[in-house]
Amino acid sequence: MKVRLKSMTSTYSIKDLEQLSGIKAHTIRAWEQRFKLIEPKRTVTNIRFYNDVDLRVVLNTSLLISTGMKIGQISKLNPDQIAQEALNASPYLGDYQYELNELKISTLNFDVVRFDAVMATCIDLYGVHATFQEVIGDFIQELGKLWLSGCVGISQEHFMSSLLRQKLFAAIDNLETSKSPKNGTFALFLPANELHEIGILYLAYVLKERGEHVFYLGQSLPKEYLVDLVDHQKIDYLVSAFTTHPEQGKLDDYLDDLDLLIGDKGVKVCLTGYQFQASQLSRSFKNISIYSTLKELSQSI
Repeated sequence: MKVRLKSMTSTYSIKDLEQLSGIKAHTIRAWEQRFKLIEPKRTVTNIRFYNDVDLRVVLNTSLLISTGMKIGQISKLNPDQIAQEALNASPYLGDYQYELNELKISTLNFDVVRFDAVMATCIDLYGVHATFQEVIGDFIQELGKLWLSGCVGISQEHFMSSLLRQKLFAAIDNLETSKSPKNGTFALFLPANELHEIGILYLAYVLKERGEHVFYLGQSLPKEYLVDLVDHQKIDYLVSAFTTHPEQGKLDDYLDDLDLLIGDKGVKVCLTGYQFQASQLSRSFKNISIYSTLKELSQSI
């Protein structure tokens, strides 16, 4: 696949480049000043800024350096050539960093065309399974970090979440429902006032593809209504991701109530999300397991 780059309209400070790429600002300045890898522009008031081509060069350069390529070698290439080398290197590294970088840029620019092109290329190169299990799974984690750090705005996060939601619902709909689940029946829900559903949609896809029975209960479900489900269906696992709710300081009480509601029904509760990273639980809970990342949870259940 031939990579061609086009100029966009987004602008970034060097701090933005640092947060989006994970490369320290002083390193980016060295790439700029010593190796002429990127060239800052200036506003009419003489404030330095960078554009999307610069961001892509920094992201792809970081990827190439991780393969052992020297910055001096990279600096001799133009942006199109750097992008092509990064695309070629990504499968060699055993990851999908090039595609993740492109999805990141699609988010920043509200670029539906680029998003669809990246998805189509991933499916063509890696297949549907790897695209959704690996590329989309990793990008959901990355998107959450970008949103929480303020690197993407609310409108950008909503834009990309909407695109991912459409793709995941379509992918889930295309999967056959297993007549005999391998490990049990899973109910996926979000707690009251929690609207960030991309994580549990991803888990719904992973579980259904694996051949499990999945009840998808969606956003903002008060925990009391879970009793209706577990009283009328044989549920083996309750699964959720807490991004903004329950609020910090209220997690222990929420989990106490959830533990009490589940009681001795034999249901295992599996949870993940930012709220568990930001809060320290005061104790463990009988029926509840906490996982540090979405991927860890998906691999454990």
